Amino acid sequence: MAALEPTAPTLIQSISLGLGGYNKAFQLVGGYLLASPEAFIREPLQEIARAAAVSEPTVLRFCRQFGFKGLPDFRIALAMSLAREAQGAFIDPGVSDKAVVNLAAKRAIARFALSLVGDDRSIIIDSGSTTQLFAENLRAANPLVIMTTGLNIAEAFRGASQHTVMLPGGTVRFESNSLSGRMVESTLGGMRFDTIYLGADAIDPVLGLSTFNEAEAHQNAAMVAVSQRVIVLADSTKFRAPALHRICEPDRIHAVITDTGLADDTAALLEQHGVAVHRVEPEGST
Repeated sequence: MAALEPTAPTLIQSISLGLGGYNKAFQLVGGYLLASPEAFIREPLQEIARAAAVSEPTVLRFCRQFGFKGLPDFRIALAMSLAREAQGAFIDPGVSDKAVVNLAAKRAIARFALSLVGDDRSIIIDSGSTTQLFAENLRAANPLVIMTTGLNIAEAFRGASQHTVMLPGGTVRFESNSLSGRMVESTLGGMRFDTIYLGADAIDPVLGLSTFNEAEAHQNAAMVAVSQRVIVLADSTKFRAPALHRICEPDRIHAVITDTGLADDTAALLEQHGVAVHRVEPEGST
């Protein structure tokens, strides 16, 4: 029998294992990260540099040595890594970090999603950075009844008076700029919507949509249950190993809008489940 391939270390494991071989400045950054991962994910760059006793460019160089463009995408990967390590509570990356990562792809996905609205009259828009861009594109659309848990989504419709925008009850999660809790699910119980436009922390072509936050998984599943169509807006980096809490199986998804970075074999697996896969070119690509 062939030996099993060794499992690749997570980002947090790579940092921990390599710490002793870093230069002094990188040891300070790595040491601070390992001691205070939540602060590293949540605090501004200036505060991280001050706490680690290094310069701001040193923090950025530390992130780039792991193949990331900068602090935002590094922190999102770090949050995912920590969730897999702890198998428990998820530290939500900041809204500002999510908003700038893979922005060209997200803009193209949001723009294409307008073509699928069709005869929708009542929709749910999930909270998230890609769905916020979608909401901004919907400002001039024909009148819609829109339910959302995203405070940023609701704000995107300010002044678009043709739409009716509803927020369910719930607890404010400031880190994700959204509402959550059982009140969301109870509000949705007696309602029906044409389509939900949904994001996810992870998409697996066999196992479906999932997230690291248990409460978010429950409420997203409730939103899916009251919607006739499920359309997923997610850039190709979201197609990875499943997260801890499932939202729905792929058979429940009607369409996925993603970018051209999605592999052909992954798209084919989704299509076997009856999912329409739309791969769009990121804005500004040649």
